[in-house]
Amino acid sequence: MFSASGDITRHEILIDLDEDATHIDIFGRDVAVKKLFDYRSETTDYLSRHFLLENHLVVIISSGMVTAQDILNANQILIGYFIENKLSNLTIIWDIRRIHYPGIKIRKALYDVNKSLSKYASKALLIVPPRYRLLIKVFNIFSGDIAIPNEVCDDFNDAFSKYYKHSHHKKSRASQKAGKKYLRSELLKKSKKELVEMIEDIREKQKKSTNKVVEAITRMSEKHDFSKVDFEIDENDPNYELINAFILLQQDMEEIIRDHKKLNRNLELKVAERIVDVIDKESNLRAILDNSDRLTWLMNTRYELIDFNVAFSNEILKKYKKAPRVHQNVLDLIDNTRERDVWKSRFDTALKGRPGIYIDQDYYKGQERVYEIKVFPIRERDKIKGVSVFVEDITELKKSQIKLIEKNRTLEKLNSELDNFVYRVSHDLRAPLTSILGLINLMKLETEKGKMQEYIALQEKSITKLDRFINDIIDLSRNSRLGIAVNKIDFDNLLNEIFDNQTFMPLANKIERIIEIEKDLEFYSDKQRLSVILSNLISNSFKYANPFQEKPYVKVKVYTEGNEGIIEIEDNGIGISNTNLPKVFTMFFRANHQLSGSGLGLYIVKETVEKLNGTVTVKSGKSEGTTFTVVIPNLKGRYGQVPKE
Repeated sequence: MFSASGDITRHEILIDLDEDATHIDIFGRDVAVKKLFDYRSETTDYLSRHFLLENHLVVIISSGMVTAQDILNANQILIGYFIENKLSNLTIIWDIRRIHYPGIKIRKALYDVNKSLSKYASKALLIVPPRYRLLIKVFNIFSGDIAIPNEVCDDFNDAFSKYYKHSHHKKSRASQKAGKKYLRSELLKKSKKELVEMIEDIREKQKKSTNKVVEAITRMSEKHDFSKVDFEIDENDPNYELINAFILLQQDMEEIIRDHKKLNRNLELKVAERIVDVIDKESNLRAILDNSDRLTWLMNTRYELIDFNVAFSNEILKKYKKAPRVHQNVLDLIDNTRERDVWKSRFDTALKGRPGIYIDQDYYKGQERVYEIKVFPIRERDKIKGVSVFVEDITELKKSQIKLIEKNRTLEKLNSELDNFVYRVSHDLRAPLTSILGLINLMKLETEKGKMQEYIALQEKSITKLDRFINDIIDLSRNSRLGIAVNKIDFDNLLNEIFDNQTFMPLANKIERIIEIEKDLEFYSDKQRLSVILSNLISNSFKYANPFQEKPYVKVKVYTEGNEGIIEIEDNGIGISNTNLPKVFTMFFRANHQLSGSGLGLYIVKETVEKLNGTVTVKSGKSEGTTFTVVIPNLKGRYGQVPKE
């Protein structure tokens, strides 16, 4: 329990209240006290302590160097407490005697706090030191629309007495009377001369301070001189509050001038930056225009050139043998009457406020050129001041569009092939599987061993067919997906290995194998892809061998011409009819349905050869044998490089 007993110094005990304090005696009243929070500034030594008395009186004690943001931050925390605890109709006592000079920004923050607290408080008592009192009063008067009425107090006793409407100060008044009595007795001891000198001294000091104020105000109003004037004033001076207010106003003026100078410096820097920025942008814009291939020019409503870029100047010089000039009529540059009329029509359309996009074609040195022309009105404050024109050569774009159309057609073809591929693959995969399942069901019912062996042989045949088909799909996938890996090709070993793999083909033991390889051949290519190409072509020669031929053969000849390798696979088999010859490289095409096959072999050959940037051709006739010729580049210079996708 703390006791104030009506003594002003005792009420200052609020400053030292600890966390455990719960009550305080004010004018004989037992008042409940609750400490809310302390706010400490992160940038200065400002400290603001907050207490709640009797659940409806808020006491704030502030000290130190305060900033406007500190006041607003502490107030935000306080409002949060009011909202959380649903407090309203409060009275606020705010002691600001110990804060440093409450400048304009601080007073503005106090004003903002006053407005924000109006929802929760109905009255505010400000404890202000004498030197700030008049300044605060004047500020309150000029603010006018302060939400919560403010009353200026001398100290806590004054504030508490106004809040509790308590008649006190008996002891204080008695001490004041005693003080006055003591002062009178001291004065009576002085001689008349001493009293006159003392009075004259006081008058002189008052006159000096008053004259200084008048002089400073005159200097401000007439000469706009706001330099600070130093004062020496006595607390007993009857003009103490007024002179103090003027001193504080000087500080306000210093703050305003300082902020104004800072603002001016910042403004000057901003203006300088903007000027530099404008110059840079103008230079950049000019550089962009002059480095652009697009012809650009601006003209006024009289068709006179305002500005243009280098590309426009060069084009006019090249086409009309004239050098354009600023302020020149742009129509005068055009010799052809019809062309001039066309351009005038475009300009007139833009001058009426309607932009336009046009396509022109012409021929230059036997080459067709296509231009896209954009004409826009130049508006300024809703008035059309001229026309801007942009001309772009879109010849290459048109060519690209044509190529794109061709690629789209190719994609449509590929999509069609893909649809056909999916259908045929699903069909050709299911056929052998269905056959195998049927044979398995027959085997479940069969008891005769001979029949069982027959069914197993048929299953093996279907599985072999399925395996070949899957391998073909894998080869096709690898070719489209993987990059080219360059290796040195040993044709002798590669061809012998492929021929050995045909041993179990029908008539294999009757077919003569002939291999002719150019001497000292040094050839580089993708070994895997080359193996796929040769395996498909050689196996076809064995598959379609003529059983009635007296001496069937398969001949492979390898040689080079320049930077290309040439491989010829020749046989004297059953051949291909002229009707089927153009279709042999088509996906899933089979010239002979009596022999098994996926119809993918020659399609894979063509796709793989093209992946190697080569060509494959075929020469054949019915019962005349077949010759395939593969031409692929020698990739010797790319040996050791990372495969490209």
